[in-house]
Amino acid sequence: MRLWIVGLFAFITVVSCGGSGGVKADGPWAEWEADVSSKVETSIDTSMLFFNSRDPFFKTPFGAMEQGSTVSLKFLSKKSDVQKINVIISTQQMIGNSAQEKYRQVMTVPMQIIGTTNGLDIWEASATLKDIAVYGYHFEIYKSESDKVCLGDNSHKVDVPYVNIKGTGGIGEIVPFSKYIMPYTLTVYTNNYGMPKWSENMIIYYIFPERFKNGNKNNDYTIGKDKFYGKKDVEFHTNWNDPLPWRPGTDDGYKLDDNEYCNDFYGGDLDGVIQKLDYIKSLGVNVIYLNPIFKAPSNHKYDTADYLQVDPHFGDLATFKKLVAEAKKRGIVIILDTSLNHCGSDSVYMDRYAKYPVFGAFEGEVIQTNSPYYDWFEFVPKASTADQKYQQWANPTLANLKESDSYKKFAFIDKDSVTKYWMAQGAAGWRMDVTPWVTDQFWREWRKELKKSYPDSITFSEVWFDASKYLIGDMFDSSMNYIFRSSVINFTKGGNALKTVEALEMVRENYPAPVFYKLMNLVSGHDLPRVFYEIGYTKYDKKNYEKMKARLELVFVFQFTYPGAPAVYYGDEIGMTGGPDPFNRGPYPWQEDGGTYGNYDFLDFARKIAKIRIDNPVFSAGQFDILFCDEITISYKRWDDKNHAIVVMNNSKNKPSAFDWKNVAEGEYKDLLSGKSYTIKNGEPFELAPTQYAVLLKQ
Repeated sequence: MRLWIVGLFAFITVVSCGGSGGVKADGPWAEWEADVSSKVETSIDTSMLFFNSRDPFFKTPFGAMEQGSTVSLKFLSKKSDVQKINVIISTQQMIGNSAQEKYRQVMTVPMQIIGTTNGLDIWEASATLKDIAVYGYHFEIYKSESDKVCLGDNSHKVDVPYVNIKGTGGIGEIVPFSKYIMPYTLTVYTNNYGMPKWSENMIIYYIFPERFKNGNKNNDYTIGKDKFYGKKDVEFHTNWNDPLPWRPGTDDGYKLDDNEYCNDFYGGDLDGVIQKLDYIKSLGVNVIYLNPIFKAPSNHKYDTADYLQVDPHFGDLATFKKLVAEAKKRGIVIILDTSLNHCGSDSVYMDRYAKYPVFGAFEGEVIQTNSPYYDWFEFVPKASTADQKYQQWANPTLANLKESDSYKKFAFIDKDSVTKYWMAQGAAGWRMDVTPWVTDQFWREWRKELKKSYPDSITFSEVWFDASKYLIGDMFDSSMNYIFRSSVINFTKGGNALKTVEALEMVRENYPAPVFYKLMNLVSGHDLPRVFYEIGYTKYDKKNYEKMKARLELVFVFQFTYPGAPAVYYGDEIGMTGGPDPFNRGPYPWQEDGGTYGNYDFLDFARKIAKIRIDNPVFSAGQFDILFCDEITISYKRWDDKNHAIVVMNNSKNKPSAFDWKNVAEGEYKDLLSGKSYTIKNGEPFELAPTQYAVLLKQ
């Protein structure tokens, strides 16, 4: 269904790739195409119904808004074709990984016709939203009580591993009145968000400690002495430069490993991080995010055995304090990571294997109702095996924690609680594992306690889907941006650039502006394959390295010029690769330790793009807008009171980008990477070679 808008509607701005649906052009002649369900039966001319949540003519303000603000909405329909239109506003209720998502209607706002022109009625309504929440809204369009349809968000999907994201904003979808309607998202956030001042230009280095650097061989694991879950043996790589961690099976290329997961160790520790702080600083880093460092049996340490002790194979409290102090000298802060959703079954609190002096809740594989930790867990007394006698996260090594009063005191309320204890030791904030599987109320209480004692702390949620409900000011400051990861990978491996922009614009529209500029923009991590693997470099010494290197450069350009905090997973800066867990957790191949894999020739580029971001604050704090995109090209601008910058990227193997400049600050620009100069004027053409990029700063 198509609607041609001409003449009088020349003032309506439509970004040619920012909206969803079928935006074909922009300017005075705009061809708009709304999605229409094939089963809509109505005499309403649906081709003339239109709304675009990203166009300031149809919705102001753009995106999320502060509590107490008023949202204004406009809608178009064929002249005299529609009797009434209502805006239905609801609140979102979501549990877990967004699979359980529903909306509760809280407001009906009638729209009024404010004008008619060019054969179209212009409808308008406004609503003031006083409470922080994630709201949904859609439109009910009536020709009569028996002839009516709805228009809500589209059903476009965003591809992120393990989760289902539908509805990307922009141009919506018309559906039957009786069918489930996907509401548009409208996030209303607190008007005193309170982000710490120091977080304004974060560059994050993301470390899996066991695989970063062995700085103290005296704390290495000893085969035969150190045990894994009861009396099982650990495994130890005597060759630090073995690029593939071990796991059961043959795909790791090692035939002598046992049948256990996560019990092979290389010897990485906190001393190793301390020794490499100057190297980390050379990447422009001012935040180090460490995967868990607390005592735990596994190599990943999410199966915490003691929340108040550094794992002895990583060091001790003095080592951590030294890390904090040495990092501070270099202008770097430390973010810690833990799970308050589950701990290890081989822990002080469960003591399944009867190895600790305290009285555990499942000591000796017996449910101990008199244990001080008993009400931290949910037990299944009638279960036939020990593995089944308690609620768990993913497998029996991880025991779910119950949000009892005594547990919450230990986790975040008491002065020496886990949360406050490590802040007192010098941590700058927290990343919280599996955020959606802890209740919202828990996180609200946790944040209140943390910010009361440490107002300058920062918190990141681990949410793989749209994290809006965690980012309205009562739970978290920011989040790991897995949508960014998927979108960048799609683009840099040659996928449709329009799809990348659609997903990223959804995030920009849904998240509060203070959050959008401080999201943890990761592209690799300990849970998913490395970005170099994802874009095609799947094995060291693979012959396609030079071609894939060009695409990795695109990744870094995207990461370091787009709004948000670039988060570099250790080794990405030298082109480390690795597939699914555990191969994404290989050891960093330090050359002084005999490392021979990885690609150190990429390091200079990583440092250069980081320096560009540091030297030009417009890339961290400047405003943002999409300039142009098509199937192979993304171009956006960044600007502030002093500077204007333009980024252009091409992801094609063989097709150049070609477009005319529009809505740019005219003048002389310099490419900060190549040094080439450009004169840029609106209406003039620009070309960019395949798999290339330009980072242009107005002189």
